[in-house]
Amino acid sequence: GDLPADPWAQVAFYLLPLVGIVFVAEGVLKLGFEVFDKRQNAGEWTRIMAKHSRGHVVVCGLGTVGIRVVEELLDLDEQVYVIERDEDNEFIAAARARGVEVLIGDARTENMLRSLNVEHCRAVVVVTDDDLANLEIAMDVREIRNDVPIILRLFDQRLAQKVRQTMGIQVSLSTSMVAAPLFATAALDAHVVGTHRVGGRLLLVVELAVGARLAGKSPAKVLQDHGLQVVAVRRDGNWIVDLTADALRAGDRVQVTVPNHRVEDAVALEG
Repeated sequence: GDLPADPWAQVAFYLLPLVGIVFVAEGVLKLGFEVFDKRQNAGEWTRIMAKHSRGHVVVCGLGTVGIRVVEELLDLDEQVYVIERDEDNEFIAAARARGVEVLIGDARTENMLRSLNVEHCRAVVVVTDDDLANLEIAMDVREIRNDVPIILRLFDQRLAQKVRQTMGIQVSLSTSMVAAPLFATAALDAHVVGTHRVGGRLLLVVELAVGARLAGKSPAKVLQDHGLQVVAVRRDGNWIVDLTADALRAGDRVQVTVPNHRVEDAVALEG
């Protein structure tokens, strides 16, 4: 517009744009510090990133179980955000080195879960070493969003079963329930390398050396003749999971799933 006639108005005419520029520059500098100085503003940076994320996974707890969960999720190309209460946790540096945003704080604190945009996440994994804390976090997640999958770590097997039935949590795992069958069966037979539970039925993963009784048979033929489901074949130092390919060869190693009462039958096929 035209220059005002009043002298004070003329001062304001020239001064106000300069003041506006100062405020805009200050805002840009503050944003720049938030963006580029991640070490000093890690919490704010994490909140900014999570606010615009969709389909990510939130992991609560970065202990020995939590860090392995994070690593597996990263190997599946998932975007992961972590809440960890202990700022001196030994695994924080390793997680951040792989690009994981770690927010320091208690997941039970008001708005902590919301700050990681649980409303739009793909799943929440709760794996602290405190059953009561895990339950409280799971209930807080349910209050925010009632349809998000929750994977909950619990040590008490009976509590895990009740939570599965009453809280609408898709997966509720007791650490002892998962580990005990493997320990027990592996103690009885060194061929047992894993377990898988379907409902109340325990399936074992057994590793065998392919000998004359299995060589030349396809995985489908092994299932047909012996009732063993082949899940992987090790050949020339590599594991093969594409089981539509060649028949088994002498010298291969093969992993099969069997009910727990058929381990001896499976092992007998090594000869």
